[in-house]
Amino acid sequence: MDCRDILKTRESAILRLSGELDASGASWLDEHLPGCGACAEEARRIATAWERLGADPGAAPSPAFQHETEALLAAAVRARSAPPVAPVIPIRPPARPYPRPVLQAAAVLLAAAGGFAAARVTSPGIRLAPGTPSFPVVAQRTVDVSDLVPDLSERPKLSNVAFRPADPTGRIGVAFDVTTRYTVSGRPDQKGIADLLVYLMSGAADTEGTRGRAIELVSQSSKGPAGPSPDIVAALADTLKRDRNPGVRKKAVEALVQFPPSPETRDALILALKTDTNPAVRILAVEGLAKAASALKDPVTVEALRPRAFDERENGYVRVQAAQALSKLEL
Repeated sequence: MDCRDILKTRESAILRLSGELDASGASWLDEHLPGCGACAEEARRIATAWERLGADPGAAPSPAFQHETEALLAAAVRARSAPPVAPVIPIRPPARPYPRPVLQAAAVLLAAAGGFAAARVTSPGIRLAPGTPSFPVVAQRTVDVSDLVPDLSERPKLSNVAFRPADPTGRIGVAFDVTTRYTVSGRPDQKGIADLLVYLMSGAADTEGTRGRAIELVSQSSKGPAGPSPDIVAALADTLKRDRNPGVRKKAVEALVQFPPSPETRDALILALKTDTNPAVRILAVEGLAKAASALKDPVTVEALRPRAFDERENGYVRVQAAQALSKLEL
């Protein structure tokens, strides 16, 4: 099974090969690899690919290749951006062969990522009640200096700078990214924190560890008599359907089992039992469905458990757990 830090290992290994890994990242990598076979093998695979790519002769990209690549990148940016913004044309020197480290990094990143970006879940926005005090956390923003001017007195670091050529009126555009770190504090059951945790569970978090921790905090804050909000149950159900990491799905089903049984939690557990490829997730789903069957007194749960108890293709332990759950039901 892949380590939950496999993505961090890939990024660190590539940065080290390109000479851009800082001291803390190098220290983490040196401590992690000796004790993790999966990550050590991944680092070796990336290093081998890097060396092979470095041995290839440099080649000048054709104008057609440049045009097609830029068009694909622009389409990908537009697909991920909301709302859409005017196209930005970067200023670049005349065409020349790309430096070999750039080609190496691009190729290794594509090989290592394996479609990870395409697999990430698009998280729905969190709706606020009218009149709720809030502060903006936006993906993109366009400012007209006729109305506002940027305050650069704190000397922020600007990255990914690009320029838009002048329009007929002489107005140009300067686009850049500014990294800002927010710390939002409050109890897990308060709306701002609860919404943030749901957003992280729904795919906004980059790492499996972050998504798992968000699920744990949501579970702890929803153990009261009122139970979880519909948004939390929906986010956990979506995690069971979409998250590729079995450890994260296991945390999601554990949370659902702890909640008071409801038709919504029951349906999520039934889906996990029928479709999840991990036996541990299906075993927990059986336990939750047994609890739901006793509480809800409905035949839907029983009909979900019965086929699993007699399915010879099912994991043996899952079959036993389903049979035991059925034998204990008093409907």
